[in-house]
Order: sequence, then structure tokens, then C-alpha cells
Amino acid sequence: MRRWLGLAMALGAVLLFGSSSWGAAKMEVKGVIANWREVKARVPTSAYLQLVKIEDNLKGTSDEQGLSAFDSEFPRLSVLADGSFRVDVKDLPTGKFFIALQRALPREVGGTAISSGTPILLTKEGSPLIIEMPGTFPQDVGEVTVAVRPQGKPRASGTE
Repeated sequence: MRRWLGLAMALGAVLLFGSSSWGAAKMEVKGVIANWREVKARVPTSAYLQLVKIEDNLKGTSDEQGLSAFDSEFPRLSVLADGSFRVDVKDLPTGKFFIALQRALPREVGGTAISSGTPILLTKEGSPLIIEMPGTFPQDVGEVTVAVRPQGKPRASGTE
């Protein structure tokens, strides 16, 4: 009888912990990119949005055209003509993530490295949209913007 009780408890523990980790590994986020039409008109057609995990040492690459992207194994996002998007990912690891517009801008302009050649989504307050895993999902982030500025136009501080 003790064997059956022990086996039942072990099986119950496996099901309890296993099912909670499966449920926590799903992320659903949706929102609307307020400046999507403007951004789409200013970046190459090869540019795409992608989920990127925040790590201590984020790495990136530049393609043959010099356009930059963060290294990421996570899915690309589809954006509708009105700027709305939705990302639904299963089996996502624990951590913090952001959404980047990959292959949109060069890493260098006129031989000078720019601090971030890859634009990211920003909240209405102007801070990066950070998605935490595990988190409360589904999540509607509302209106966001892509932080893209025209090449050669100085920032508010007057520096390039």
C-alpha cells in the first residue's frame, strides 16, 4: 500500500510541476504601432520586427548592405497595414524580452558608429517595451512607436 501511495504522490508531483511550467511558457502580446505607416515608408522592405531576449552581452550583426540586427532565435512578428501586431509564442524561456525592428538601419552612418542601429518598440512614455516571462498573459500593450529617426537629423540634444 505504501508503494502505491508513494507512486501516486510522485506522479502527482510530476503532473503538478510539469503542467505549471508548460502554462508559464506561453506568451501572448498584442498592440498597435502608432507610427507604422511612417516607419514602413522610411525603412527597407526587408526590415522586420522580431522578439529579442535581453542578455548581459547582446550581440548583433550587419548584413551585406550594412543594416543591423540583434542576434535572436525567436519569432518574427507580422504587422497589419493599420499597425496592429500580435505575438503568440510557446515554450519561451524565463527572462525579459523586447521587440526590435531588424535590418531597418545601418550600424554606421558616414563611417561613424551609431549607438543603436536597430530600432525598438517604445511605450507612450518613451521607455522600451519590455515583456517579462513569466508574466500575466494575454497582454495588450496598447499604442507603441518604433524609435526611428531620419538619417542625418540631429537628436534633441543636438548630437548625431
